[in-house]
This record gives sequence, C-alpha cells and structure tokens, in this order.
Amino acid sequence: MKRPTEGQVPDTPTAAATADVPVGRRQALAAAGSLVLGSALPSIARAQSDWPTKPVRLVVPFPAGGGADLGARVVSVHLASAFGKPVVVENRAGADGAVAALEVIKSAPDGHTLYFGTATSMSYTPSLKKNPPYDPVTDFTPISTFCIFTFYLMVAPSVPARTLAELVSYVRANPGKLTYATGNSTSILAMAQLTQNNKLEMTHVPYKGEAQAALDLIGGRIPIMFATPAILPQLLKEKFTPVAVLLPKRTSTMPDVPTMAEAGQPLVNIMPWGGLFGPAKMPRELVDRVSRDFGTVMRRADVGEQYEKLGLFPTPSSPQVMADLVKDQLAAWSRTMRAAGIEKE
Repeated sequence: MKRPTEGQVPDTPTAAATADVPVGRRQALAAAGSLVLGSALPSIARAQSDWPTKPVRLVVPFPAGGGADLGARVVSVHLASAFGKPVVVENRAGADGAVAALEVIKSAPDGHTLYFGTATSMSYTPSLKKNPPYDPVTDFTPISTFCIFTFYLMVAPSVPARTLAELVSYVRANPGKLTYATGNSTSILAMAQLTQNNKLEMTHVPYKGEAQAALDLIGGRIPIMFATPAILPQLLKEKFTPVAVLLPKRTSTMPDVPTMAEAGQPLVNIMPWGGLFGPAKMPRELVDRVSRDFGTVMRRADVGEQYEKLGLFPTPSSPQVMADLVKDQLAAWSRTMRAAGIEKE
C-alpha cells in the first residue's frame, strides 16, 4: 500500500486537510501576546530554547505489546536523538483510552508530556459517553497526525470458514454459538458493523488490549477477532486465516487478503487513526518545534520499514491538519456508531 504524503490520511473520505494558519497571522498574534505579557514572565523563546530539560513522556492508551505500543517505541528512540533527552513510553491502559487521556490533560503544557492519541480515546470514547470525561478538541494541543492502523479479520481453524462470505454464512447457521474478541474501539465498531449489517448473533468478549485477547485466541477459547499485525505472527502460527483487511486497499505484506469491500462488506468501513498531542495550551512555538522534529523522524526510511511490518502507515502532518482531523473524525465516528446501533452510555 502506498504511504500517504504529509498531511494525508489514506483514502479516508472524512479526513480534512486544511492549510496552516498564515505565517503573518501567527506573527501578529505572537506580537500581540508579547505586548500583554511584557517583561513580567520569562521569555517564551528562551524557555523553548532550553526544552527539554528532562525526559519526555510519550503516553500510550494501550497495554504493552499492541500495535500502538510498538509503533510508539519505534519512534521514541529517534525522537530522543532529535530532542536531546530520553523519550519514555508509558502505557496507561483502561476505560477506552480515558485513563491515558486524563493523565495527559492534568500534565503541564511544557512539552514534557506527549500523547499518542488514537481513534479510541479521541473519537470513540467521546462519542460513546453521554457525559464525556474530556473534550478531545479543547483539552489537548494537536501536534501532528501519527499513523493509520491496519486490522485483519482473523478466523480460527476451528471455524469452517476460509473467506468472509463463508464466515457470515456459518455464523448465520449457528446463531449465538460463536464468540469474538475485541481489544480496542476499532475492533468493537468494525465487528458491530459486521454483525449489524448481516444480522449475526455472536457473543462479544472485550479486552483492555489485543495482546491480552491473543492469549485466549491462541488458547482456543475465542475464534474470531480484528487484529493488527503486531499479533499476526502468533495467530498465523496457530493456523488462523485472515479473511479480510480493514483498509480501502490491500496491503503489500498480505496482497492476497481482500479488503472488506472486495469481500462483500463495503459497509464495514471504520478507519482507525492515531495522532500526536500535548496538553491544552502548549505554546505555539514549542508545538511547531515538536511537530517538525516528529515529522523528520516519521519520514525516516528505517521507521517506514519498521512501521510497514507492524501494519502502520506513517502520516506526519502540520498541527492544523491534526486539529481538523480530530473535529472531522469525532463527527464521523459518532455517526457511524449510531448507524451500527451503538447507543450512548
């Protein structure tokens, strides 16, 4: 699959790509701000020239071992070189990403806490809750888009189905007898779309992360799950079959696996995305610095190669593109969840 260029989300019809705020306007705003601040506060420029003064935390809303965690660890080493200080990946799983998100929100907006926000915490959780624990638009500072995740629908050898059409037929013939696992919002919503659109009856078994779910799949207790390439080798070793990929195009690593549309399920079309954020009110100059360094790392050839193996597609962008994408995807996920029959809690 061709990697997207800067600021693009591959084949995502809901993704916005708006130009940055003009340089002149930014300069005018900065000048106005300096008049207000005067000499009472330390120079922002000087403070940022000293950044970072300690290790930078990169908070991930999933347990270790999953696609987001591995993707964060790939870039953390290179970001440490770019920043001049260690970048420590911290896993804060729980509450569909809310645990990690709230950890970031309460942190100082000084660039020492960054967040690998994904569609789970930034689109799914706010759309699911009647009273969301935070606002993904106002409680964070967008820095850059991060990546798009690849998900394969995996079926155990115990199920007599080697195509998606065969799986749908088998589940219909055996209502309520099969279970499926989920380890993130993408798998929850994609399976909801699949079951709702085809009127299938299966038992849902949720997990905090897909690495935990993989243990029960490998143990033969659960036969079906949408999985990222992070756990694909384990499932393939146990003779699981990938019957479709949740992307608009086939992947180069598994070109024989059809897309959902090619497999006859065009309405199973949710797009999992990730982005880099900081707490609200990070200074613009610092945001631009982090975004620039992050983009340089994400465009490295070796990072691209490692991401391809993980089924991740780097999508570095400007802060404005990330801001637009958050708003756009929040609305898109909310519409899709209602259409899939998932009501607010």
